[in-house]
Amino acid sequence: MAKIAGIVILYNPDEEVVQNIQTYSSHINKLYIADNSKIPAIGNKYSDANFEYIHDSHNHGIAKRLNQVANLAIHEGFDFLLTMDQDSAFTDSDIEKYISCIDKISWDNVAMAGVNFEIKNPSPNPCSFIDTVELITSGSIVNLRLYKSIGGFDENLFIDEVDHDYCFSAIKSGYRIVKLENIHIQHKLGKVSFHKSLLNLKTTPRVLHSPIRLYYMTRNHLYICNKHKGYFKNELELKRNELLNRIKNNLLYGKHKFLTLRLIMKGIIDFKKKVMGNYLNN
Repeated sequence: MAKIAGIVILYNPDEEVVQNIQTYSSHINKLYIADNSKIPAIGNKYSDANFEYIHDSHNHGIAKRLNQVANLAIHEGFDFLLTMDQDSAFTDSDIEKYISCIDKISWDNVAMAGVNFEIKNPSPNPCSFIDTVELITSGSIVNLRLYKSIGGFDENLFIDEVDHDYCFSAIKSGYRIVKLENIHIQHKLGKVSFHKSLLNLKTTPRVLHSPIRLYYMTRNHLYICNKHKGYFKNELELKRNELLNRIKNNLLYGKHKFLTLRLIMKGIIDFKKKVMGNYLNN
């Protein structure tokens, strides 16, 4: 039976984080809690014999923490790594089905498997899956046997596009990415607020981001377009359109319009200068 480790990366989480962790921690062999908060976010709030807490008061982003824990897990003999966001959770039935499906996948050329964060009508077979081009980090399972041949997660990205870049690199290396469509994860995509459209005056929900987050989104989108130039044309075009829509919403409805515009421009300039990694170190 496969040995499964897990990682959840924390950054100043809210009170629900422990409850989220408890929805999956007992279903895997070991959980690594990588805390990017300056002050320890968990303390003695979470107690389990089967976890390791990693904290050094520095924010190392997503990619570096994933690589750190992936290498620890490989050293300790684990086959797979379940990667989770702090605001994600499973229901009991979905995590049980998910873990039982792992041994039913032929992993020889599958680099990563993931789940669905959209609500769809389930089919009778929870383990049925489709090939896909990209998955989100949260709820995905990394095949550690193929991890090093793919090259790990790209630490130039810090946050944003880390997961999609890994999927693209895996496919370019000849491996598959699969999604179990009938297993679901509860995952927050961002802060939703309601605003009146300037075109038709209808009030609609919109996801807004902080100016620094839009810096990373802009810079990293340009980076992966350049890194994977000539591949994934449709996916990258779709990402471009999604990014432009996010920028439009934030400039129209966000509170920090001038700062947002300045950091978007800085993201473009930093990409051109090949300034990557943590914005605060630039």
